[in-house]
Amino acid sequence: MHPAITRGLLALAVAARLATHVGAQVAPSSGLPATGPDPLHQTGDNVTVSLLTMGNGEEVWELFGHTAIKIRDNVSGRDTVFNWGVFDPRVPHFIAHFLQGLNYYQMGGGTLAQLLYAYKYMDRTVVSQDLALSATQKDSLLHLIQVNARPENLEYRYDYFQDNCATRPRDLLDRVLGGQLRAKANGLTGTTYRWQALRLMQGDKPLVVGVNIGLGEPADVELTKWQTMFLPRALHDFAASLQVADGAGAMHPLVTGERVLYQSTRPAERDAPPNMIAWLLPLGLVVAGLFGWLAIRATPTKRGARIAAAVLFCIWCTVAGLLGTVLTLLWSVTDHIFAHRNENLLLLNPLWLVLAVLVAVSIGRGRASTFTYRLALTVAGLTVVALLEHVILLSRQANLAIIALTLPPALVIAWAMNPKRFPR
Repeated sequence: MHPAITRGLLALAVAARLATHVGAQVAPSSGLPATGPDPLHQTGDNVTVSLLTMGNGEEVWELFGHTAIKIRDNVSGRDTVFNWGVFDPRVPHFIAHFLQGLNYYQMGGGTLAQLLYAYKYMDRTVVSQDLALSATQKDSLLHLIQVNARPENLEYRYDYFQDNCATRPRDLLDRVLGGQLRAKANGLTGTTYRWQALRLMQGDKPLVVGVNIGLGEPADVELTKWQTMFLPRALHDFAASLQVADGAGAMHPLVTGERVLYQSTRPAERDAPPNMIAWLLPLGLVVAGLFGWLAIRATPTKRGARIAAAVLFCIWCTVAGLLGTVLTLLWSVTDHIFAHRNENLLLLNPLWLVLAVLVAVSIGRGRASTFTYRLALTVAGLTVVALLEHVILLSRQANLAIIALTLPPALVIAWAMNPKRFPR
């Protein structure tokens, strides 16, 4: 995964399955602690409930952070941590299910000491927020987690944006609060799933480009505050500012105290996604300029220039065609709904694979057929259509940066394949 080219190609699969980003976690232990009283059968009067938020890390699956619920047994002094990001890559057909969008995660439990040991080792911040829940509300929360711990309920179908390690604790807290959390989180944020994903992944350029290509139009719907709480940090921030009503109707803060259990030395997460047009447009223009220069030099008498042009044109067309094939499969045969309705198929599609062969033959022989020229015009025309959709405000997908990368080379390739440029 570390070489840049490999990361860029695999990023499409990552875009389709952000389960490896949004709090996915191979927990050091799953199930409940083996010794001492079961924390889920203590009474609400005798426990303190805290929301744990873990910061981002360096690996791909650590970029979005993680969330857990800590139950402190005030009688025994034991802390038990429950999280909903446990998966086992050794289960049968894990990779096949991953690619298809059928991953199953489960709730796991461990001690606070185990968690802190792991996150200190990974240098990821851990923040604890004590929650002002009544004894009745804590009883309800303990019961809900107990039900979740039953073998038939332990697993759930993971969705990287809508049902993950942060939304599960969010939903539990909302239930015990009688819907107060969701009722106060209906306001729009001006962000989208794509915006949030690119913001947190921007430290890895091949990855962020691949994810931007792989996400379709469903990732560009404006999010409410409730929806942004698929991010652990967003849940933390909203809980910190939330006022809730007690049984008598009096308002009080949900969070009574916050402590940093471990402070990472990593830089703070970025506040906005990168301006990808600023570096993808120059890259597209440089590639287009190189293609144009090679096309001019690839005369019948310059065999070396023709070979260089044929190889580079073929590489570009092949990569575009392979990416287009992946996008087609993600939309047509997988359950990755956020990779569906992807307008990047206008820019990257299987037609490029056919063009790769025809372009190589045409330049190698020093003459282009009318069919090759028309196919080159077709793929270039589709990229123009993608741009025009934005001009007339028809497009609902934030893919201008990918258009900026792919449109200039497509236009130059179409120009280069004009039979009139080749001597008879």
